Amino acid sequence: MEFRRCSASRLLRGVGYRDLLVGSLPDEVISRLPRSFDIVGDIAVIKLDEDLMVYGREIAEAIMRIHRRIRAVYARGAVTGPMRVQTIRHIGGEERTVTIYRENGISFSVDIASMYVNTRLASERLRVAREVRDGDLVLDLFSGYGGFALNIAKIRRATVIANDINPQAIEHMKRSIAMNRLQGSVHPLVSDSKNPPVKAGFDIIIADNPTNIEPFIGVIADLLKRGGRAYIYILANSAEEAANIVNRDLPSRLYIELCEEMKEYSAKLKIYRCKASKTYFSQ
Repeated sequence: MEFRRCSASRLLRGVGYRDLLVGSLPDEVISRLPRSFDIVGDIAVIKLDEDLMVYGREIAEAIMRIHRRIRAVYARGAVTGPMRVQTIRHIGGEERTVTIYRENGISFSVDIASMYVNTRLASERLRVAREVRDGDLVLDLFSGYGGFALNIAKIRRATVIANDINPQAIEHMKRSIAMNRLQGSVHPLVSDSKNPPVKAGFDIIIADNPTNIEPFIGVIADLLKRGGRAYIYILANSAEEAANIVNRDLPSRLYIELCEEMKEYSAKLKIYRCKASKTYFSQ
């Protein structure tokens, strides 16, 4: 099943879920509802302020009327803990959290209750995958359910070690591997990224943990081979600050080629992708 980020004014001949709530909810409540929400397989996930939760059932029913394939609706909260699990609350439809969604022609098995599922990075994951070469040895340091790993193996004859501390995410990744025809190979590994049981010499390292990346910069530098490159995702207020975070303790080990803004995280902070290489002159 396809995933989409849906606008509130897309379907049912231009009528959005908020339009269906006019007359049944106060106007000031409708004005505070988000104009968009995420769809993961046949599950919708919407951000609601706590005081709006009382209207959850009506909101869920409106969403399911607009999007007929949706079978469950959840309200999302913050992402917490080392496993980066998003808090969710059921507000309508079937009370289940496991689903299948598709991204770039790949089927993913996920559980939104036990792992962080970000459907908005489909184009970013494909972009990175296209920069991988056949024969590369890749480490996906915070692989989660395998978003980057399977995108790479789908189009490249590369070997990907997909590491994550969350055993539930790894189990779902194994299911996804079995569901797809891949050119390369993905090897799931349950391990703490601060001390993964792998040897140095990776051509590419992907480190998508922007809110807590700094403790892992040294690990990335140690495991990347000379001539290799890393894609490091960092939460910062500018590209310059993002680059400084990478080089704060390791000024001679990684060369920052480019830091690009990826998305807004808050009013002051954004997520940046820094492409870094380990030069042949690195210590």
